[in-house]
Amino acid sequence: MSTEEIGVYEMLLYIGFTLTTFWVTGLMQGFLARYPQLPEAERPVFLFNAYLVFLLASSLVLALLLWGKAGVLLVLTGQPELPFYELFAVFLWLNVPSYLVENFYLVLRKPIAIFYFGLFAFGLQVLAVLAPVFLGFGLLWSFYALIGLGILKYIWLGVLLARRSALRLDMRMALHWASLSIPLVLYSLMGSFNQSFDNWLVNFQYKGDEQVFAIFRYGARELPLALALTNAFGSAMLPEVAANLEAALAAIREKSLKLFHLLFPLSILLAFTSRWLFPLVFNEDFSASVLIFNIFLLVTVSRLVFSRTILVGLNANRVVFYISLLELAFNVALSFALVPWLGLAGIAIGTVAAHTLEKVLLCWYLYRKFGIGIGQYTDMRWYLGYSGMLVAGFVLSLGMG
Repeated sequence: MSTEEIGVYEMLLYIGFTLTTFWVTGLMQGFLARYPQLPEAERPVFLFNAYLVFLLASSLVLALLLWGKAGVLLVLTGQPELPFYELFAVFLWLNVPSYLVENFYLVLRKPIAIFYFGLFAFGLQVLAVLAPVFLGFGLLWSFYALIGLGILKYIWLGVLLARRSALRLDMRMALHWASLSIPLVLYSLMGSFNQSFDNWLVNFQYKGDEQVFAIFRYGARELPLALALTNAFGSAMLPEVAANLEAALAAIREKSLKLFHLLFPLSILLAFTSRWLFPLVFNEDFSASVLIFNIFLLVTVSRLVFSRTILVGLNANRVVFYISLLELAFNVALSFALVPWLGLAGIAIGTVAAHTLEKVLLCWYLYRKFGIGIGQYTDMRWYLGYSGMLVAGFVLSLGMG
């Protein structure tokens, strides 16, 4: 596929990310913190009402995408039309509620079920996107296949609800959960807006150029495993922090060290090899993505400190949101200042610096308010050693380029 076609696909993903990620993440974090606090008899009702809230929210997003198409495209992409837009909107509506499946399995303590669902959902998603393209049918049939996969995932969710939930509407329970989640939704909005802002600024600075957008999107990615593993680990530890803080701190310190040993060496290796890998995996156009990718690898340093997980588990949700506002303002100001001088790399530097500032402020507040120092949940000897090696690897990679 041409880089421009890849840019169209990435723009659709960017639209979906912008309109769904913030409320999905915030509601799910609130769900994971709230579920352990409920009596056993109320938990099945809570599962069903969580589904109803997600169904309502995803339906509102679908209505916005279809009836507000011109505004959505103008504001987010600066273009009057995008191919496959309506098909993508239907896929998004089907796909978003299925995010409940792995979180239901998490609170039900079914880790093997999460693994099997992951193999099914994400294995078939890769196949749905790639198979039609390789067979010569193009992206049109990829989106048909994605809609089919969305239907299958919805059926899986329906079976899980029939087996594990109590099919009863409870507005009080749903509204209480939603009210507790509002600061987390707002925090996630700020976090997702940081990423969406980067994409918007690329479109603004480069006049909606699909090729430049694709180059930035393929570079502006963290280590492929890092975001998935750290988010999953943080989500898994939320119920533990809510239930037993002291035990959770020790568990986070011990288990995060295993992530250090996996993610830091991979990040360092990629910093040295990305200049050869990008043209090999994608095409020569994406050589321009290498510097952006190497800058984003530095996010690993802040990603592997789990102060926010602890604060959310302690219901300190408002301060998490306020810090996210500072992060967003810093990112916007720095990125606008750097992009005229450094181009796409300036946007990447602004994002990495903002992530670092946010984590420093979260750690500071956790210590000042609750007396929990970073050493209680982070192995500082390994953390500082690995972080120094990653920064050194990044600097050396600049010389190699």
